[in-house]
Amino acid sequence: MIDTHCHLIDPQFQNDIDSVIKRAKESGVGIIINIGYDLKTSQMAIEMNKKYTWLLPAVGIHPNETALQSLEKFFELEKLLEETSVVAIGETGLDYYRDFSPKDAQQKLFRSHIAIARRYQLPLIIHTRNSIDDAIRILKEEGYFQGVFHCYSGTIEQAKKIIEIGFYLGFGGVLTFSKKVREVFRHLPLKHIVFETDAPFLAPAGHRGRRNEPSYIFETLQVAAGILGMRVNELEEIADRNAKRLFRIK
Repeated sequence: MIDTHCHLIDPQFQNDIDSVIKRAKESGVGIIINIGYDLKTSQMAIEMNKKYTWLLPAVGIHPNETALQSLEKFFELEKLLEETSVVAIGETGLDYYRDFSPKDAQQKLFRSHIAIARRYQLPLIIHTRNSIDDAIRILKEEGYFQGVFHCYSGTIEQAKKIIEIGFYLGFGGVLTFSKKVREVFRHLPLKHIVFETDAPFLAPAGHRGRRNEPSYIFETLQVAAGILGMRVNELEEIADRNAKRLFRIK
């Protein structure tokens, strides 16, 4: 199983990271996209890959970090792409729910991420909160259509627009407890679906309020299979095939 969105670089894992990784491996997780959300954690993701080669790093600056990141730090982030282990640009995007950074500053930084994704031909890992329509508009304006809208919680109409421009949709723990997300999920084409945990955040129903971790991805997968009336292993094969295509994993 491939966990397409995880933050093993988060401080919540610093005391037992090896145990978390061991549990993930033993549960059947074979690959984790380990995602940075600022310069420091992006560097950490690359370093972790040197010890655990199946933790594939993504580098980016989360929209909530926009106000804290200088242009100089963004240039340093781009230098990290000299590391051939990097498989994606992100976490990037737009977050209008929290008032941490002005919308125009977030949009400018998002466009900068799109530019380096194009330069290195890497997929984008996109965070959207109350901002899906603006994200779609910016992607169309920039003309770059590779990546995934992670932790998708928008409408079916927005999902169709995202799929039309060639992006994937990531689903995690929210699928296990949100009726709205389940209803959207059941109407989507499987060839555009991938699964994630977003660990240590957004744990599935059985672990809500506690730290999430990669081994819990199978609880989301089981719920998803139940929604679609499919066998779990069949859905896992489809989702992993999609993830390998998205991140060009051989």
